Amino acid sequence: MRTYIKHIVIAGAALLASGTITAQNLNSAYFLEGFAQGHEMNPAKEYDRKGYVSMPLLMGYMNLGTKGNLNLKDVLYKNPNGSGLVTYLHPSIDSDKALSAFSSRNKLLMDTRYDLVSVGFHAFKGYNTISLGLRVNAGVNIPYELFEVTKKLTNKDYNISSAGATARSWMELALGHSHQINEAWRIGGKLKFLVGAGYANVKMSGVDLNLSGESQWTATANATAEVGVKNFTWGKTETKEYKSRPGTYEQIDFGNIDVDKFGPNGFGAGLDLGVEWDLGKQGWVDGLKVSAALLDLSFIKWKNVATAQNRGETFVFNGFNNIRVQGDPAGVKMGEQTDDLADRLSDLYSLQPGDYTSEATWLGATLNIGVEYALPAYDRLKFGLLSTTRMQGTYTWNEQRMAVTVSPIKWLEVSGNVGLGTCGANLGWIINIHPRGFSLFLGSDHCLGKFTKQGIPMRSSYDFAMGISFPFGKSRIGKEQVWREHIQRPME
Repeated sequence: MRTYIKHIVIAGAALLASGTITAQNLNSAYFLEGFAQGHEMNPAKEYDRKGYVSMPLLMGYMNLGTKGNLNLKDVLYKNPNGSGLVTYLHPSIDSDKALSAFSSRNKLLMDTRYDLVSVGFHAFKGYNTISLGLRVNAGVNIPYELFEVTKKLTNKDYNISSAGATARSWMELALGHSHQINEAWRIGGKLKFLVGAGYANVKMSGVDLNLSGESQWTATANATAEVGVKNFTWGKTETKEYKSRPGTYEQIDFGNIDVDKFGPNGFGAGLDLGVEWDLGKQGWVDGLKVSAALLDLSFIKWKNVATAQNRGETFVFNGFNNIRVQGDPAGVKMGEQTDDLADRLSDLYSLQPGDYTSEATWLGATLNIGVEYALPAYDRLKFGLLSTTRMQGTYTWNEQRMAVTVSPIKWLEVSGNVGLGTCGANLGWIINIHPRGFSLFLGSDHCLGKFTKQGIPMRSSYDFAMGISFPFGKSRIGKEQVWREHIQRPME
């Protein structure tokens, strides 16, 4: 939790370098009929077997990766004066070249789902699902101005707004049911019960900086921090002297924050809603289906939220001059450089501890809209278009994905797709093998690109997903019979 409080920039680097961060859903699987976890993307979806049981303890649905438009290649460069890598702060890296890699809002995001167990079965005149899992939702937002001020240090006014980091973790029990209304329409929903484990949010809603001398900055900051973790304390504060006038003030020392024992710290509820419309069965366009889902209409009421905020007054700040950069004659290491920069940012926040309170937070909703078309003469070949929008304030993102799916035999589905959105262009794929009694899928929404010599992906958007489940019952969708009806119809 400390990472999200102390380091806005450093948290971004940590997300880039981590290989254990996971994404929520594999959108490449949205149009697969034999995908057991399809109800996670649209609760109206019906599995093509009588039911399934996922492999317990994380192997039922695992997806490793990150999502964002801030890439490692934007932050790290080959050392022009030797071997290894240096950051964009290195004096040999041209300022205009370095800053051209950043957008106005640089985001790194993750929405994690660890499925402990998941079950689906047909009963009660519909399809039902029960799942228990752990969720983590996190994001880092770094405005362009923060990179500019640390790189250029020119004599001008800087306004840094919307910089921040957030993280929430909780356990989720979900009960789902989907029902066929008539031949063309199917609806579904999920009721979720949530137990909050931890919550943290840091936001710099406005920071004005002015370089008034060679080594002196005038700063006015508006920053807040909230941490909702059971038994969390800010710890002993440190005493600082005013630089603009006599006197001292207390500031949070992030090295002293502490958590005695972890435990549940909040409770909430949520809802998923979904619908499917088969225009072919409606008698309009044979083979055409439209679907939509609104996921994670959820909230958690957190207890014992520790608050902090800055003094909210103009003060003198010497923080961004003479930043220690990797490659200096003193031999500064990258870890020392990032720690140095993070300490200076902490001084800029100048946060002071506040009261403990309670806080209700919305977890961010996801909207999926899909259109798929199966060829009338060969319905094992389908084309699909999926639009996904995550609605979470500063951390909102969207993506459009076009897919081609083929099922050459009844127990095998293969799909390839192209995506474009907030996090750039990407390629996705999935292979789903589901003979009787066993199901295995492998896939990715964002194919891995180049790696550093240290084995770190240069792009921030990458993932790899896999899962094992055990279906029971024969396939409920007679693909071979439907296919024969289509090719025989012109002869009748």
